[in-house]
Amino acid sequence: MHSAVLAIANIPVGDHITAKVPGLGTLNIDTIYTTAAAALIVMGLGWRMRAKATAGVPGKLQLTWETIVSSVSDQVETNLGPKYRHVVPLAVSIFFLVLVADWLEILPGIFHNTDYIPSPSADVNLCYALGILVFVLTTAASIRVKGIGGYFKHYFRKPVVMFPIHVIEELAKPLTLGLRLFGNLFAGGIMIALLISFPLKLSLASVVFTLIWKPFDMFIGVIQAFIFALLTILYYQFAIDTGGH
Repeated sequence: MHSAVLAIANIPVGDHITAKVPGLGTLNIDTIYTTAAAALIVMGLGWRMRAKATAGVPGKLQLTWETIVSSVSDQVETNLGPKYRHVVPLAVSIFFLVLVADWLEILPGIFHNTDYIPSPSADVNLCYALGILVFVLTTAASIRVKGIGGYFKHYFRKPVVMFPIHVIEELAKPLTLGLRLFGNLFAGGIMIALLISFPLKLSLASVVFTLIWKPFDMFIGVIQAFIFALLTILYYQFAIDTGGH
């Protein structure tokens, strides 16, 4: 039923602009350039904020950055302690990158049609890449704090018979982190595509519903970016926790 509706509306689900690169296989080019665009936007806003930063009355951009950085800093100090303030830039960067990537789909498109840009975070490959990045960084932090022996020891914590479950639980973290983001953003992109692909594309209903859904989808993007950044901090907490507090 759903696939039939999407086919009638001519909505490309899971369809990407691809290119084969020797040694790397097939790459989703549209995901790469939209992710690069999101990264450039975040860096551009950061550089502009730095250039306009003032110790006096802050501008709107500086106020936004300071509010988010302050909120993330509070989360890090509460969960990890002041010693791990170096996690703040990582969590803030992930938040802004995911947020901008999520919001790209509300813009007029340059991919497949002129209606919308699929969010790069609606491609499971990017979501998995971010999840694996967090997994690698938190695992490295755990090994630094506990040592190699201490890291593997936590897999054999009591009851020892649960060892396979502990391994699955650890390996599932990057998968669930990525799939949570992918599922919500992919669904949001399909909704936007459906709304703008009605048979009467310029009908009042299509315009009204699209204008209502897009701000809601932006709100979902904020929530998903916040959850991803928050889970990054919590995974750090789980990784460095030695059981003494």
